[in-house]
Amino acid sequence: MKKQLLIVSVLACSFVSTKVFSQEKKEKVEALDEVVVTATKFATNKKNVGKVVYQITQETIENSQGKTILDLLNDVPGVEINGNFSTKGQNLGYYIRGGRNRQVAILLDGVNVNDPSSFNGDFDLRQIDINQVEKIEVLKGASSTLYGTGAATGVINIILKKASKKGFRGSFSSSIGSNSSSENNSLSAEEFSTSFNFNGTLGKLDYLLALNANGSSGLSAAESSTATAFEEDNFARQNVLVKLNYALSDHFKIGLLTSYDEFSTDFDGFDFDPVTFASIPADRDNNLNSVQKRVGVNADYTYANGSLKIRTFLTDIDRTETPSENFFNGEVYGFDIYNNYMFNEEFSFLVGITSQYQDMTQRTSFSTIEEGSGKQHFYDPYLSVNYMSEKGLNVNVGGRLNIHSEYGNNFVYNINPSYNFRINEHNIKLFASYSTAFITPTLSEIFTKLPSIDELLPEETTTVEGGFDIALGDKLTFNATYFYREETNKIGYDPNTFQTINDLGTFSAKGFETEVIYSVSNSLKLLANYTYIDRDENLLLKIPQNKFFIKANYNLGKNTFTSLSYRWVDETQDFGNVALDSYNLFDFFINHSILENKVTFYGSLTNILNEDFQEIAGFTTRGRNYNLGVKIQL
Repeated sequence: MKKQLLIVSVLACSFVSTKVFSQEKKEKVEALDEVVVTATKFATNKKNVGKVVYQITQETIENSQGKTILDLLNDVPGVEINGNFSTKGQNLGYYIRGGRNRQVAILLDGVNVNDPSSFNGDFDLRQIDINQVEKIEVLKGASSTLYGTGAATGVINIILKKASKKGFRGSFSSSIGSNSSSENNSLSAEEFSTSFNFNGTLGKLDYLLALNANGSSGLSAAESSTATAFEEDNFARQNVLVKLNYALSDHFKIGLLTSYDEFSTDFDGFDFDPVTFASIPADRDNNLNSVQKRVGVNADYTYANGSLKIRTFLTDIDRTETPSENFFNGEVYGFDIYNNYMFNEEFSFLVGITSQYQDMTQRTSFSTIEEGSGKQHFYDPYLSVNYMSEKGLNVNVGGRLNIHSEYGNNFVYNINPSYNFRINEHNIKLFASYSTAFITPTLSEIFTKLPSIDELLPEETTTVEGGFDIALGDKLTFNATYFYREETNKIGYDPNTFQTINDLGTFSAKGFETEVIYSVSNSLKLLANYTYIDRDENLLLKIPQNKFFIKANYNLGKNTFTSLSYRWVDETQDFGNVALDSYNLFDFFINHSILENKVTFYGSLTNILNEDFQEIAGFTTRGRNYNLGVKIQL
């Protein structure tokens, strides 16, 4: 522990000391005058948003070729992607501020996406290729007023690329890399990825076609605890996405978004110690095949004082496991219609209604939900009022009524004031919020509940947070947020039957997160963030209490970008009180462009010191690995 803290301290001191000798020309850092969408559902200046919204910009994505969406999210303060350093087919945990998958809402172009066939109802972020993404916005805290169920600890909004204004633009990228553990380092190319992206505008029609395939082998999902090595587990994924928009007039546009995603992964299992409930890794010849089909029709109408948006969606998901022949099918269709109206430059309101119809079929050795019997639906009208004063005061107040087919009605609301002011030409924002959120039971939970329970209630959370965001010129930004969250009606298991129940206790989580971004010069930019989470130990399984990340971006020349990062993740525990040690990771990335940026070569070396650690007890993590690739702009 002392070793890790020493490394953190040295790096933090080095980060701060660079300010002393910096005399370079100013370079823009992420400022309060940037525009975000997720906080209000419409384009809003960051200084008028009463929370810190983290953006993963197109510049960051372009400079991170070879990384995935999960890699980039894992660098955001307060976010922990558990399983990201394991094999490609590992189950993933999206932990924001000490919460779980079910407490995070994932959006695709602002539309809530979920998998009703899974136990947590969560969306698999491996289904989206990073080359299809324009930017990602991460909004922390309870946001159910705007985004409904699941938006209890945060919202991840993945915003897809827009078509070029030219008739045709395209890109091709391909990469290969190693995929080995720290104990069995190998230079063999066991991982590959290939992507195509075509887009453009033809008259009133704009289009985007994206294709991606990737795969990996070389690692076993479970880690053998004996001298006998486990068999390697393969992963393969294919994805096709089509996005069309047609401008009927200068004010009215309709669009279509459809995608097909399929992945297949081998996976191992584990046995449980009947006394300690500790998991013992076991080599298994299991396979999961998942096919997801999505289609959505959109319409946008703008008028003098506002805009009306209509979003419809239909998702069908099939998951099959062999040799168990477990089968899961989920269907969800619905809509989100909302109108933003500006009374004047200070007052606006957004009013909307969203609805979802969910259906699932499940056939496993544990339970069966026959086709047509596992259904639920809900309607949610919502309202959000915004006041943005020229004197710096901003207030957002809103509410949502959740009308659910199984448990009745549920109301959530938020109050979110903020205040902007300047001191010696430096921009400062203070903010606070009081928000409530809810999480509807999944279909699997509803139809496997304890028979003596009339109905499962939605999980409810109340979050209080406050903080500040400071921009010292265009060289340095610094923000910090404190949060406190209470959770009630958590859905758990009856200890005798393992059927679902509501736990009527109250559970809490608190902590803070902070980030500093400093542009030393036109060539060098430093970023550091730290997260602290405090909650009951049994609710911190696989969630680190402390996490530190620092990154230095350096341009070696006009066409060469490099990045060196370090992360320290605190020790934690897995089920059965299995200790998971803290770990340190150093990663290096580089890319070089030629032919007026038409061709970019990129590479990375991850886990440079070949750290041996586990994210999940008994399961393999990646050691030192390389990745080499090329991207060509057509």
